[in-house]
Order: sequence, then C-alpha cells, then structure tokens
Amino acid sequence: MIPAATQTLAEIFASGIPLLSTEQIDFNHPGVGQNINPRLNLYCYNIRENVYIQRSGCRQQAKPGKPPLPPPRWFDVSFLVSAWDFTSLGEQRLLSEALILLLHYHSLREEVLAPALRGHGELSMTVSAVHPIDAAALWSALGVPLRPALYVTLTIPLNLQSHPLITTNEGMLLKTN
Repeated sequence: MIPAATQTLAEIFASGIPLLSTEQIDFNHPGVGQNINPRLNLYCYNIRENVYIQRSGCRQQAKPGKPPLPPPRWFDVSFLVSAWDFTSLGEQRLLSEALILLLHYHSLREEVLAPALRGHGELSMTVSAVHPIDAAALWSALGVPLRPALYVTLTIPLNLQSHPLITTNEGMLLKTN
C-alpha cells in the first residue's frame, strides 16, 4: 500500500505540473545522488498507525459463503517533498506549483488513487500538517542541510486479509499466496 500512496502522489504531480514528468520525480533519500536537473524529490519518511480514525461502513464485501472481512487498519504515510533545480528561484517555482496543486485536494477521490488504494472511498491528505514536525530535526536526521519543503501525509488503508502472512516455527514471516 505504501508504494501505491507514492504512486498516487507522483501521478498527481506529473499530471498537474506542466514542466514536470514522472522521470523528474525522484523517490530516493533527498541527499542521495543530487544533481541540478529540475526535479521533485518525494521521500517517504514516516509511517504511523492512525488510531483516531473512525470509519463506519468500511467492511469489505464478503465473498459468497464467507464471513465479512474486518475493516482495514489505517496508517498515516508522511512524505517530504523537496525541489531541486539549477537555481533557488527554480526550486521555489517547482515547490510553489506543487503546493498550489496539492491545495486543490482536500481529500483524494478514488479516480486519482492508485488501483491498490481504491475501494475505501476518498482518502485524507494533509499538506504541512496541523501538528508540524520539527523540520530542522528531520533534515538533520537525514544528514542533509535544511531546505524548503512540503510535508504531505496520506491516510491509507491496509487490509491484512489482502496481504496475508503466516509465521513459521522459526519466527520467519512467509506470504501465503
């Protein structure tokens, strides 16, 4: 589900920023292989279970003859969105376009979601969250000098029944399908 969240954001950026294509979206650590070609860096830096979300009617449809599936667990997946260009002004322009684009979405409708995220209705997205992170501490932890960035969080479902794992006697996890 995390790659689907990343894919959703990348497709929103690539389709909504005129001078940006998917080849100009980088998913690596923001300090890795920096070059000066114009691009956005979309880095997933935090995954946290959202224990406050209350979703009614989120039960998945049961297959005939089987009990209904339990509701999915919900996770907040946080991304650091930074821009890289030849000049600071070019970086600011890319970040401005990304911010304007994201602010058009109060939530993400199913048609803009990657297929793996569909079937749960609109998903919540926040830009530069209400409880802002300590940006300087984050950049310091990443080992990269502080720079302008957007902080985007998507709340996504994780249905354990669609990703079953079993534990062996040795404690190793194995996928069952």
